[in-house]
Amino acid sequence: MANLDTGSDLLAWFLRRCGELFPNDTVIANADRIIDAKLHLNQQYLQVCASRPYRWARKDPPRQFVSVAKQAVTMNSVSGAAVTLAATIATSQAGRKFYLEADGIPCRIDTHTAGSAVLNLVTAYPGTGTSGAAVIFMDEITVASDILAFPVIRELHTGDDLEVIPEEEFSRLYPRNISDRTRARHAAFVTNAKLRLGPWTTDARLFECAYNYRPTLLDFTGAAATDTPILPQEGRALPGLYALHSLMGDKRDARLVNIEKEIGRLEALLTGAEVSFAKPRTYVRPGARVMGVG
Repeated sequence: MANLDTGSDLLAWFLRRCGELFPNDTVIANADRIIDAKLHLNQQYLQVCASRPYRWARKDPPRQFVSVAKQAVTMNSVSGAAVTLAATIATSQAGRKFYLEADGIPCRIDTHTAGSAVLNLVTAYPGTGTSGAAVIFMDEITVASDILAFPVIRELHTGDDLEVIPEEEFSRLYPRNISDRTRARHAAFVTNAKLRLGPWTTDARLFECAYNYRPTLLDFTGAAATDTPILPQEGRALPGLYALHSLMGDKRDARLVNIEKEIGRLEALLTGAEVSFAKPRTYVRPGARVMGVG
């Protein structure tokens, strides 16, 4: 308890600080607003984990994923949403995209049975072409389901970082996104877990994504396996202080100023610890121009 080892410890600390428990109370179940306190603490816990790219908040190890290789196919005929290819495909292509080169309209594949030559699109084929060279591709890749903040993606064949841009900018750069290249240049997250590559890669390429991960919420049982915050010991009061700040702001409590000072000191402590893991120096990105007095 004295060390805020678990979420249960943090809950008791918070309830005491906001006056819901007396200093000598040992049973937190006696608090009137315990459910609200739990919800509030977990919300602030996630906010702290998403606030900065702290080392302790990063996914370990980073998540690796592979892009989908382009497939050149031939369309023999089309009837409504059913596209018949010249040859069967051994693995299911459901969820991928298809376009006839003569039309260049990317269509999503709804269903496809492994070993079949028939692709069923989500809608009736909208193009004017009825046969010819075509492409099956996938520009949307599921990276990870627990991404919370600060994703950094690197293509491991070349070591280049993938430039992650806003989805709106991506749509302007790649309106249909039907072009492929050996190396992807840009990416945009279309959901918290799914990434769209532009241009998408001709071959399957290996990527690695480092990010702040979404921790399992505290269950306030006091069990080490399920109720231990991922924050380092010295910073575990921070979610509670964030919660107190929100509560006292709502109540216009005069103690708000003191809470803000406590938050500032603790954030400075965590930031200082981060800085101490790297040798102080000035880093100039390749290609940047530096001006100074010679």
